[in-house]
Amino acid sequence: MNNTIFFIGIVKYAGIVAWFLSFHYLKQVIGIKVDMKRNHIVVTLVIALLAVGMASVQLMSGAEHAPVDTGLDSVPTKRQLRRSFFDKREILVVYGATDSLLAQRYKELLKPLSRQEVTSSWRSAKVTFKNASSVNEEDLQQQVVFMVGAIDEHAVLQRFLANTPFYVDNAKIKIGAKSIANDNALLSVGFYPSPLNPTLPFTFITGTDPTRIFNFFAERVTNGGQGFYRQNLDYEVYHGPKRVVLGDFDAQWKIDATTFFDFSKGPKELLNTESYRFVAHNNAADVATARETLDRMQRMTATINDVVPGTVTASKITYHYYANMEEKGLMTGNTDQAHMDTLSNTVHIIANEAYKDNHTGKDYALLLHRKLGSSNTDILTKGLPIYFTETWQKKGYRYWAGQLIASDNFLTVSQLLDNDFLQWESALVRDCMAGLFTEFLLDTWGREKYLAAYADLDLTPKELELLELQWQDYLLTVANNHSPEKRPVKALPYVKGFNFAHEGYNIYNGYGSGKATESLRKQKDMGSNAVAIVPYSGINDIHTPTAFRFSDHAGGENDESVVHAASVARTMDMYTVLKPQIFVGGSWPGGIDMQTDADWELFFDHYYRWIRHYAFLAEIYDIDALCIGVEFTKATLLHPDAWRKMIQKTRGLYSGQITYAANWGEEFENIAFWDDLDFIGLNSYYPLSKKDNPTNVEMAAKFDTIKTKIKTVYDRFKKPIVFTEIGFRSIDAPWKNPHAEADESINQEMQQRCYEIIFQGIENEPWCQGILWWKYPSYLEYRGVDNNAFTPNNKLADETVRKWFSK
Repeated sequence: MNNTIFFIGIVKYAGIVAWFLSFHYLKQVIGIKVDMKRNHIVVTLVIALLAVGMASVQLMSGAEHAPVDTGLDSVPTKRQLRRSFFDKREILVVYGATDSLLAQRYKELLKPLSRQEVTSSWRSAKVTFKNASSVNEEDLQQQVVFMVGAIDEHAVLQRFLANTPFYVDNAKIKIGAKSIANDNALLSVGFYPSPLNPTLPFTFITGTDPTRIFNFFAERVTNGGQGFYRQNLDYEVYHGPKRVVLGDFDAQWKIDATTFFDFSKGPKELLNTESYRFVAHNNAADVATARETLDRMQRMTATINDVVPGTVTASKITYHYYANMEEKGLMTGNTDQAHMDTLSNTVHIIANEAYKDNHTGKDYALLLHRKLGSSNTDILTKGLPIYFTETWQKKGYRYWAGQLIASDNFLTVSQLLDNDFLQWESALVRDCMAGLFTEFLLDTWGREKYLAAYADLDLTPKELELLELQWQDYLLTVANNHSPEKRPVKALPYVKGFNFAHEGYNIYNGYGSGKATESLRKQKDMGSNAVAIVPYSGINDIHTPTAFRFSDHAGGENDESVVHAASVARTMDMYTVLKPQIFVGGSWPGGIDMQTDADWELFFDHYYRWIRHYAFLAEIYDIDALCIGVEFTKATLLHPDAWRKMIQKTRGLYSGQITYAANWGEEFENIAFWDDLDFIGLNSYYPLSKKDNPTNVEMAAKFDTIKTKIKTVYDRFKKPIVFTEIGFRSIDAPWKNPHAEADESINQEMQQRCYEIIFQGIENEPWCQGILWWKYPSYLEYRGVDNNAFTPNNKLADETVRKWFSK
């Protein structure tokens, strides 16, 4: 054993013993009676402490950093910590600030937040706050604590930090065994077991510059509100606005080497001129790419100056190139194809095959912001840079606007000028129409009137009415001159694949990640020739029509992640199905039931605007098929004509194959509009038996009766049928109620039996055009080795799939 470590251990535990004896003596001094029996207990505890201390010293020498000493039989899992937080929905912010003015700024920042009530949003939590100098042990033991402040001004955080794999001082930040130079850096750590109560999480932001820490935290609060505590990865180190080191913890709350990302070395400079600087991260671009961009910018700057005259003196613009959305997202927290930052004069671009010849005009937006600032009307701010962008979404805004107009998917002037309305509109539809609307205004008003109105557009009702009439005429002209290109539509194969589930929300494990590529590669290796990509939105009220949000969170199922997954699948020659779905809090899509005809009409308007976005995305990025809806049992059976109308409008915009995924039973067997679709989708969770342990013969016979129902639908509509979902959990008797929540059992054999029954049952059935099993995760480590989830990943059913898919 290392003698130094041994000595430190003796001193450490001798101190504990001395404290314990002093406490015992103090009790006697202040008059507390202690009998002989208790004295014996004290002596016994002292000996036990010394023994434990000696044993611990022997372990210290071989440990990189000790895991949290939870005092529990088992270390809490991340899921358990999240659950304990959501059970409480309360956060105590403990700020450390020795400067009275800074402490006052914390109070002023947090007081309005503390007055907000908890909402139905899962991100929402009740916020309270205290100075680190006034917080007590009961608070720290019983609350979910968020600590913020410089490490040398926060004694409580110093205590807690000692139980983590982190260390912070003026020279460095240590993350496990890795040291990073502390060049005014910040360390932000998400949920970690509290050393005082490991069943609860604590979280913190720290560094060595008190003002910088406050400003960083204030920006989090301003942007995140009650969700300020959220971040993408478990720990993140920031240099300026960029994340330079980040990663996750393993199951023992140590640093997970497989998810450790170090970008601290910085990018490679490609080109540096008087006005522009170009840098590439991880060799994402070369000098030739930088020169092409420079030539384009010099050419387009002259064009922009013709429309928006005047020069602006400002810092040079720096371009950052990233190889993929994962790296861009991990470094910047933004996974958009491109974005610009007016404060740092930077443009950030994903430069890869998926976005080849696709420019969204963010660099023009930065130039124009320098000249004009922002308009009070969002459509003008967004539209002007797109107006100058020749290859917006590859073919240009004018081409895509022609598609929208011809298919009756355009926006009116009143909609375009309504900032609140646009908050709920597809970004693709909005931006496309914004480019055309800018063209229209410049043509109709002329440059001078347009620029005069840009900053503060204010139209009278009469002016608005006239502009609407002129806009409708302009749209008609664009539509008449539009020549849509016929893209080849891939024939529907015999589908063999999975619903590809976005199970990871930390950027590196969702659809847009390298891990997702690994998962798709495994599916392909198992014999898959198809994949369903499943982005989500959600609502909480099944009786009130509400707009559907689009996923734009960096770790979510955003457009870029969908594009990445589809692009990777296409390189593997897999048939791609885009299958957007709705999560309904406390219910399911089949439970949606509006109370009036007017509410139903509004519901379908909201839903169509949401699904239209994915139809447009699928058309732009050549996705083979679109599932226009999933399991809206009441909405489909009560309002078939509304679905026919949506299908017709979607066909004008999207040229691939369209299906609908019906819930098994009543919906599937009674939908009236199957003949409007290219193939029929069935989400099949029919039970195979009510018995605890039926024979395979019995389950096969039950599946035969199910197939009779399926064939009845096929005989009526003569459309191929694809199992758009079917699945069984790896639990005891999964055949009894396949769609239901699982118990705690784990049984791979019974899951495998169900897979075998289904594969045998659909073989050579003329009505069956294939199967998309529910489901396969976006990262292969999902839920670990022993889990009872639907996925067959790393279970016996994996080989069953491989056997049948390889036929």
